[in-house]
Amino acid sequence: MDVESRDSVSLKPAELDEFAQLLIGVGLDLGDALDHQIESFPLVVLGSTDGELAGFLFGSLERVGGTPCILWGLGASRRGRKAGATVKAMTGELYRRAAISFPDEDVLVAARLAHGSAYSLLAVLSDVVPRQSYTPTGEERAWGRRLARRFGCDERYDEHAFSIGRAGRSEPIFDCSTVRAGSRAAAALVGERDPSVGEAMIAFGWAGADALADGLGCGH
Repeated sequence: MDVESRDSVSLKPAELDEFAQLLIGVGLDLGDALDHQIESFPLVVLGSTDGELAGFLFGSLERVGGTPCILWGLGASRRGRKAGATVKAMTGELYRRAAISFPDEDVLVAARLAHGSAYSLLAVLSDVVPRQSYTPTGEERAWGRRLARRFGCDERYDEHAFSIGRAGRSEPIFDCSTVRAGSRAAAALVGERDPSVGEAMIAFGWAGADALADGLGCGH
């Protein structure tokens, strides 16, 4: 698995067409939303195997209210036995870059998701919200609202359920439908959501400074 990250604005039309075809393959028809992702997320991570695109993930390393954050934007992986390795490698690349960009700082990691397998990627983090048998604090609910505004879905966001309601169009999530479902707990928490009509969840957790420095998510 080869992984590279670069500026989103460097993407060529042929690459965007390949992204669009991959998304259609997982049931997301986003139209011009790809162009919006380039505007909203300055980084893109590409995973490839033998020169063929295996997956992509838009992302951002930024400060939200002064707090360093990794935001996972639109992403997907190609179907096949390497789909799980692809998504882990792409998120690992963003952790690697965050360790350089935010040395000695804890970092909040957030995503829009609709599958238990995507939620399971957060298992390497601390204090993940939402989670089973846990009542979020007022500050954690406030974080959910901030992230909904940042992701541009605050009008459909339910801060009590960390849920994004239907919109009649596809939601630009980190799609992990090609990856095995993850834990039963993750699948139960996320539930049945249809991102092709806008249903999704916002979830987040914390990557500690020491964990990032030690290669969080990179297999070290």
